[in-house]
Amino acid sequence: MRVVTYGDAPSARRYPYPVHRIPRDLPVPSRLALFAREVWRHGRRADLLFVNDYGLPATVANLALRKPLALKIVGDFAWEYAVRHGLIAADEPFERFQHTRYGPKVEAIRMMQAAYVRAATRVIVPSSFVRWYVEGWGADPGRVRVVRNAVDDPTAGLREDRASIRASFGLGAGEQVILVVARLTAWKGVDTVMAALGGLVAGERADARLVVVGDGPDRARLEALAATLPPGVVRFTGEVPRDEVGRWMVAADALALCSGYEGLSHVLLEAMAAGLPVVVSDVGGNRALVQDGHDGLVVPYGDVEATRTALAEVLADGPGARALRSNARAGAAERTVGRMVDETLAVFYEALGCGGSRWAEPGNGL
Repeated sequence: MRVVTYGDAPSARRYPYPVHRIPRDLPVPSRLALFAREVWRHGRRADLLFVNDYGLPATVANLALRKPLALKIVGDFAWEYAVRHGLIAADEPFERFQHTRYGPKVEAIRMMQAAYVRAATRVIVPSSFVRWYVEGWGADPGRVRVVRNAVDDPTAGLREDRASIRASFGLGAGEQVILVVARLTAWKGVDTVMAALGGLVAGERADARLVVVGDGPDRARLEALAATLPPGVVRFTGEVPRDEVGRWMVAADALALCSGYEGLSHVLLEAMAAGLPVVVSDVGGNRALVQDGHDGLVVPYGDVEATRTALAEVLADGPGARALRSNARAGAAERTVGRMVDETLAVFYEALGCGGSRWAEPGNGL
């Protein structure tokens, strides 16, 4: 196996396969051309190309390689690009975007995305919701396969207890911590959580705190919003290592994911595996993953009052909140990483034309 990816410098982590990195700071045309060249160069010795999400350079390279190509789609690149570059309103509903026409630049990006999705031998999606919109782009339904995301419990390998971890973060014994782990973009709904926090602090939960783990283009705006709340109730950590995310999940009392769009969130899966009560927005993959009142609480996107009420309920840590914890852990135990890997390999076998049973020859590469 060989990997081509974007990256600015070699990672300290060692991999059992070659990793070829394309610098992110190159101009976009150069970056895409270099990526396509590296896929072509290394793909000549591969039997299958597996592409994660953005398929343009690999699809261009595959015009010459003519290899089976499995493409995993977890989001709508065209929508994210259009929001990030101000081509559509920041609060444009994701589902409306799927059936509305926009300006020439947005439509060109959508056509490009649809073209590389239709060119794939097989398309892997993490939820029925993602399948719906990918098929709406023109993907052949017979080539689309749902393989649900799965994660390991990020807290499983930690040796510190909750009290020690909270003390290391400087949390007081009585503080109730709401955790957000996200790339800080407009559609993640962190401002909704902040507004709900303001209501909690002013009312029944003066001890409520919000910790925002992650970074992104919306951080400055969110920090300005946080400055309107009482001092010390919101903390921004920036990006942190994965094991540090696990420590925050141990320290926290609830996780909020109130975004305007989700395919099937890994952070949400991790929080549920860790037994952390979750409050999520009623969008996309969240609906497929969380059963309201059973293993989490589901609120309308952007509804500050509903979010405040749900957060107050889970922070109270009564029998209902404890049931959410238990049911979330039980559900996560059924979504194993091993099962996800087996289902993904089955799609690879389909793409290779091997009937789903085994590789054609030992040692074949990806």
